[in-house]
Amino acid sequence: MNKSNYKHSGTIFVGNLAVGKALFLKLENAFLLAGDGEIIEIVSTNEKIEFELASWCNLKGHKLLEKIHLKNQLSYKVRNHKSAFPKTANFGFTMKGIDTNNPKSGDWNFHGKDSILTKAPDHHGLMPRDCIIEEGSVDYNFAINHKEEIWAEPVSRLYEEAKHGQWDATDDILWNEIPEYDPEFERAICQIMTYLIENEFSALYIPGKFISQMNPYYMEIPLFLSSLMNDEARHIEAFTKRANANGGGIQYSSTVTQRSLYSLFAEKDYIKSSFLLHVMGEGTFIDLLKFLENYMPDASTKRILNYVRRDESRHVAYGMAHVSSALAQNPKRINSLKETAFKRKEFMDEINGESTMLLESLSILAGGGTSIEHYKRGYEAVEDLKKTMNRNRIKRLMDIGMDEDLAIDISKSHTPNFM
Repeated sequence: MNKSNYKHSGTIFVGNLAVGKALFLKLENAFLLAGDGEIIEIVSTNEKIEFELASWCNLKGHKLLEKIHLKNQLSYKVRNHKSAFPKTANFGFTMKGIDTNNPKSGDWNFHGKDSILTKAPDHHGLMPRDCIIEEGSVDYNFAINHKEEIWAEPVSRLYEEAKHGQWDATDDILWNEIPEYDPEFERAICQIMTYLIENEFSALYIPGKFISQMNPYYMEIPLFLSSLMNDEARHIEAFTKRANANGGGIQYSSTVTQRSLYSLFAEKDYIKSSFLLHVMGEGTFIDLLKFLENYMPDASTKRILNYVRRDESRHVAYGMAHVSSALAQNPKRINSLKETAFKRKEFMDEINGESTMLLESLSILAGGGTSIEHYKRGYEAVEDLKKTMNRNRIKRLMDIGMDEDLAIDISKSHTPNFM
């Protein structure tokens, strides 16, 4: 056996493969994964490989350094001319950093959360994190490429909760047990359902608008937002079915509701959008859902509201963690969130008032009937709800890092549409 003058970094055993596509496919992939300048040993039992191997090296720009006779085998040392990838892999095709003897199939990230880069790698396209990226890969030009723009530490746990918390709007609700109500009372319920559907459409479309801008390197976020969108779709289905359950049907859509939702939909900055939608909007929406659940007379509709509130709590948890993390990394963002909240208020102030159809319907529901006495009692309950919403908004704003005075000012600026 001759002593090699070259120290190789990896060995490819090609056995008795004949010269042809199968051989060169194997070589091609191995050299793609090798670093620039690395020396690779090719071991073959086929003596006829040498001429074609030399031609292939010339074609690809690699350098055939030496040929060594081993026992019943030939060893060729080749220097890789240029790496096609920014990092290397082992030639046993075990990815660097992963212990295949101790796999953790349930883990999102083998390397731990701290290994996730603050900026996504260049040319990271529609691929999973830790992909080895071939040089010259297409640049998708994702608008959201930085961890601080989207990350929330509990996102993996929230995604798991979303999977386990799925419910079926067809089979899990006892639709046949919804009683028939007085037509005016039923119409009030249908008006509330219509309003809920409008807001759920907002919560469905807004994340969908941003997902396509997110670099898949931060894969947990678009996957969680996809589960969130699935939740919202199910909520729309359930509220629509409830509106139609007793023949009342879909009711009135107010300008103030649509203007409020448009101000959410038009926001182009993801952190600001998350703040307005998840922290301010859906946070307040949870209080409304709890209110409706408390006053709804029948168990089936109560169950819908309870399921939806559970889902929405998960969405708010993401938004709180996301915005809190963004502010912790850049406290100056508080000013931009304040500006965003007051800009939305100015937009809403162009039309004064609230959704009168909704407020009357809420008052009828909370009062338990359609008489003036019922209405008065229900209207007072709705006014108390607004105070509760304000208190809870202030608390959420302080929890994400705002001081109390600013939290009070921003909470007061919130849309009369609740969402």
